[in-house]
Amino acid sequence: MEVIKVKNLTVTYNRKPAIKGVNLTINNGKIIGIIGPNGAGKSTLIKGILGFLPIDTGEVKILGKNVSEVLKKISYIPQKEQFDWDFPISVYDVVVMGRYPYLSLFGHPSQNDKSIVLNSLEKVEMIKYKDTQIRNLSGGQQQRIFLARALAQQSDIYFMDEPFVGVDAKTEKAIFELIVELKKEGKTILIVHHDLSRIKEYFDEIILINQTLIAYGETEKVFTRENIEKTYSGQLTILQKVNQLL
Repeated sequence: MEVIKVKNLTVTYNRKPAIKGVNLTINNGKIIGIIGPNGAGKSTLIKGILGFLPIDTGEVKILGKNVSEVLKKISYIPQKEQFDWDFPISVYDVVVMGRYPYLSLFGHPSQNDKSIVLNSLEKVEMIKYKDTQIRNLSGGQQQRIFLARALAQQSDIYFMDEPFVGVDAKTEKAIFELIVELKKEGKTILIVHHDLSRIKEYFDEIILINQTLIAYGETEKVFTRENIEKTYSGQLTILQKVNQLL
C-alpha cells in the first residue's frame, strides 16, 4: 500500500535550494535508507515531507492525506543535537511526550498511556532509568530514549534522522532489532544514514540524494557504483570505500 507520495518537492534552506524537484512513492512495510553526502538535503527531505520546513514547490501526501491530518500516524526521531539535553526533565516525562497526540487539551495520561510508556522503556532496556534526568544519560542512552518516545506513539510511519550516530555497537544492534520488529508489524521506517558498509544489511530500499533525487528503489538494484558516484560527485575517500564494498 502506498503510504507516502512526494511530487516535485523543492525546499529552500537558509536561502539556498536544499532539495529540488524530488518525486517519491513509498509503500508500507519497508526499512528505507536516505543516503547522501553532507549537505545533500537528507534531513531537509524529511523535514520537508513532515512540514517542518516551508516548501517552495510540490505536494506531499501521507496515507493519502495532508500531513496535518495524520500526525498521530507519524513519529519523528531528530538528531540528538536538536534536543536540549540540559532541560530539567526525566526520562519518563520525555517518553510520555509520545502519548501527547492521544490526549485531550489539558488532559493527563491515562493508566493505559502510562502502561504504554513503561512498556516502551522496557523494549529499549531503559526502564531502570525512568526517573533519571536526561542530562545524566550517555549518548547511546539518549538515543534509546528517543526511540522509546517514538514507540510510545504507536505510529505507522517512523522518520529517524541519524539514529546510530554516537552509539556503541551494542546499542546500534539493539536499535536495529527494534526497527526490524516495527517492520514485522507492517510499519514503514525511513532512516537518514551515513555508514555505507551497513546499507545492504539494514535497508530494503534506499533513497540516494544530492539535492536532487539520484535513485530510489530496492537496495540490491540501486546500490551500484554508478549511482554512488553520481551521489557523491567524486568524493574520493567515499568512492574508494564503495569500491571495496562492491
